Amino acid sequence: MKNTILMIVLVSSIVGGYFFVDYNSLFDDARGEVKFAFQSKNCDLHDGDCTITLEDGTSFNLEVFPKDIPLMKPVKFKVTSKNYEGENIALDVYAKNMNMGTQKIKLKKIKDNEYESNIILPTCIRGNMKWNADIVMDKVSHRIGAKFKFKTDY
Repeated sequence: MKNTILMIVLVSSIVGGYFFVDYNSLFDDARGEVKFAFQSKNCDLHDGDCTITLEDGTSFNLEVFPKDIPLMKPVKFKVTSKNYEGENIALDVYAKNMNMGTQKIKLKKIKDNEYESNIILPTCIRGNMKWNADIVMDKVSHRIGAKFKFKTDY
């Protein structure tokens, strides 16, 4: 009887853990915070593309169209990389100075080393919004990423 109860508790714990524990989150926590590399302070996505090279040598070049980066209209994000070979690149776009949510975008491979996608940035009555566009790469023991920064007018 005692063994049966122990077996039921054990099986219930395993099944409960399977359904209720977010193992991806636990794995991310074990690898720690993302170590970001940033674009040059002189780089402005309104003027042209910006390039960031990560600690492992992977470089990402981001370009945004149209250059005025409008709100509530389609904006194309184009990423090129000479040494990234994946089929997609995930880009997290979010406002820095106001919580407007995060748009998680999968940029699709257009041709070798070139990825793009369109998004619509939400508007805000506050104006002069500061934004980040992050690319995160998960390594076995840690996480690295590229953090692009840009502004939008009212």
